[in-house]
Amino acid sequence: MRKYIRIWTQLTKPRVTTLVLVTALPGLYLGPEIAPEISLVLWTLLGTFFMSSASFVFNQIIERDKDAQMERTKKRPLPMGQISVGGAFAGGMILVFLSFLVFIRYVNLLSALSAFGGLLSYVFLYTIWLKPRTDQNIVIGGIAGCVGPLIGYAATTNSLPLPAWILFCIIFFWTPAHFWALAIFLKEDYGTANFPMMPVLRGISATTIQIYFYTILYVLSCISFYFATDRIGLLYLITTSALCLYMVYLAHRLWRVQTKEMAKSFFFFSIFHLFFVNLAILADFTLQWR
Repeated sequence: MRKYIRIWTQLTKPRVTTLVLVTALPGLYLGPEIAPEISLVLWTLLGTFFMSSASFVFNQIIERDKDAQMERTKKRPLPMGQISVGGAFAGGMILVFLSFLVFIRYVNLLSALSAFGGLLSYVFLYTIWLKPRTDQNIVIGGIAGCVGPLIGYAATTNSLPLPAWILFCIIFFWTPAHFWALAIFLKEDYGTANFPMMPVLRGISATTIQIYFYTILYVLSCISFYFATDRIGLLYLITTSALCLYMVYLAHRLWRVQTKEMAKSFFFFSIFHLFFVNLAILADFTLQWR
């Protein structure tokens, strides 16, 4: 039993999915006039978890041969033969079915379609079409990771208002900077698997400039969210701005030193930063409206 839990944990990447769940929370609470029922929040997060998990399963099915060539991924269940392609595919489809069942039964259709759109984008737009063909793969393909806010707003308002799209843009601009930092310290691995990631094709220097550029856009979008809604206050603006300045500093430092160690530091801080931005929204909202 422990073996199957380990296999499906590796296939579904629950730690990555947690970040998607966190990005859905602001929309769940900022969208409606009154706080949503806790049951609605939990059902929405469960449906999102199932759909996000399914997208990672299908991604690993498609990339199983490439994964076998990379040091970081060669011990995943599919390259190791610990589960068959058919078994993984069946599991992925069950997760999609469960996600739709949860959304349609306990939330609404718009939230289901938002989540499913993220899956389609990740599997077809990113994994199949863009990732093997262009170093801009994560820019457009990153749309898949931006659907959390849309799901949250859709669940509680059955609409996708402007603040939802600004939160969408925050993640959209965060994604290239975050993943290109990862690609810098995994450059050899991506090169071995012939993935056209930016550090492989254009070099680390050009990549750090792009990371700097997208970090600026990300920071501006974080700050602009304060002006897009009247449901958060200065706590969010001040704390987020301070951490945004530090993230810009790290991007600048990475551009200057261009080392894998600095890329790793930026990568992990970017994860913390996105978590913090979403939690700061919730904290500010709670303090104002309690």
